Parts: sequence; structure tokens; C-alpha cells
Amino acid sequence: MPSSVVAYESASLDARMKYANTIAAAGQMIPPGLFDPATGKPSPPKVLLVMETGSMLGLHPMAALQSINVVEGRATLAAQLMAGLIRQAGHRLEITKSGTIPGGDYSVTVTGTRADTGDVYTSTWDIPRAIRAQLVDSYEPNQRGVYEVRARSEKGKVLPWEAYAESLPKWRAISEVALEGFSDVTLGMRSYEEMTDGGIPIAEPEPEPTEDWNAAIDAATTRAELDDIGDRLKEKGEGTDKIRARWLARAGAIDREANTVDAEVVPDDPKTADEGAPPADVEAPQSPPSQPAPSSAPTEPTQEEYEAAEAARYDAAVAAGEVSNGD
Repeated sequence: MPSSVVAYESASLDARMKYANTIAAAGQMIPPGLFDPATGKPSPPKVLLVMETGSMLGLHPMAALQSINVVEGRATLAAQLMAGLIRQAGHRLEITKSGTIPGGDYSVTVTGTRADTGDVYTSTWDIPRAIRAQLVDSYEPNQRGVYEVRARSEKGKVLPWEAYAESLPKWRAISEVALEGFSDVTLGMRSYEEMTDGGIPIAEPEPEPTEDWNAAIDAATTRAELDDIGDRLKEKGEGTDKIRARWLARAGAIDREANTVDAEVVPDDPKTADEGAPPADVEAPQSPPSQPAPSSAPTEPTQEEYEAAEAARYDAAVAAGEVSNGD
């Protein structure tokens, strides 16, 4: 076992938990499957689960984060990791492909042979089998006679089996062989691809907002109006980084406008100015202390949030044609 893994295993649970929290702070560098849907940020418990699972398999924590994911509270292994572990244990794993997707006869056969007993395990996956498993909608020739895979969500979104039709049969065949013949190597864990009907991430479209937040923020003329928008954003959980950046920018603009209106204008006539000035022996009234922003306003951004806000402002400037994006 690598010394780095030994060092991780020998650390106390408290030290490993602190390590998980530190890793989770990496934000967008963490795989999306390890995010907490409620907060939109990496989940330290999920990160810890992945690192602990990797430790059992003899993996460095960083390697575990790249090939182990959490699905419904269970650690799952990427099919590539399964193949690597099987071969690392001295067993033989062969992958044979035949045909093509456009030709309508594509299939993948994976054969695993145990080094200790010589037992052989085989699995073949093709698109018709994926159709039977309800992973693919259809596999038919188009007007030019070229076969096309179709796998769509209810909203018409392209699913992994359509986007990666050549890869998915291989990963499913590997995971099937691993589960049947090499559970001692993979600790009986399922593959990520099997648990997610594909596993290769495709960017999810952002859900439709319940309000046109950009228009509402831009139309706000007072902090009270803006704070009310902040309340609604929090209530509906739609405060993305870009919306937050726009809110902060508008808040700054409103504050500057208010300060400009409240600023004293020095009259041109010195005499008039003298008449309006308090006597020298009377202390001028002090300006009331600035009041903290209402609790409905977003809190002061962290460094990470500040950088995200700056990036959002830049994106908005590019979209408006104010800044060139280098294209």
C-alpha cells in the first residue's frame, strides 16, 4: 500500500474530518456528485465517505475523489477504476469491440479471468440490450440508412446513452463482470455508471426562475425594494452567483445615488453660506451612524463569492459587448 495512503489511515478521525472539510472548500474543483443539493456546495460528509472508501481500496484521497462518487448515500466506483483494480490485483480483463454504431451492429464484450482459479466471466452489451433495459429509446436507421441512437429525457434532453453510445456499453459490461467475478476486489460495490444509467455527466440546464430576477433588480430604486427582492430570492432558493453579483452591484449603485442626493451643495454666495452655518461655538450635529443592511440583504461575500461575483460581472460585460472575450 502506498505510504500516502498509510499516512491517511493512521491519522485520527478528527484529523481526517478536518482534511475532508479542507478539501470540500475547493468548491467547483470537487466533482458535482459530491455537492449538497440544499446548499449548492461540496458536502464534507460525502468527501469523507469517498476518501474512506478509497482508503479501503488502497487509493490516495485525491485519486479517490476522481473515481469514486456518492449516489443515494452509497459510494460507487467508476467502471474505469473497477478495471484498474482488477488488473492491479493480477487478474486478466479483456475488452473486445465489434461493429459500429452507424452500422447498427455495435457491441462490446468484456472477459475477466481470475488469476487464482482460472474462472472466466463474460458480459456483452449492445444497444438492443440497452433498449431492453429501458436505457435507450430507439436505435434505427435515418433516411440515409445510418443507424442513430436516441435516448432522451421527458423534456427532450440528450441523455448519456445517446451522447456516449460507444462508451456506455463498455462501462456496463466491465461493471457486470466486476460484480459477478471480482467482488473481492471491488468490495461488492456497484459502478457509478450502473447506478446512474450512464454516469458520464452532461451539464444540466438551469431551472427556469420563478421571477425575472435581473429585471426586478435593475428596476429597484431603493434599498427597501432591493431587500424585498433579496427576501424572495432566499425564500425560493434561486440566489445564484450571477444573481448575487447583480444584486450587490445594484445595491452599490443605489447607495451611491443616495449619497449623491444627500450631499450638501456649497452655495455660490459666501454670505448665504455664512448665514446657513452654525455659530462657531455650537458643535455641529453629528451624522447618524450608518445602519447595517437589513437582515434580508445578502451577507458580506466571502473571498470565493467575491471572485464568483467578479466573474459574473465580467460575463455580463462580455454579453453586453462592453468587453471583448478574445473570440
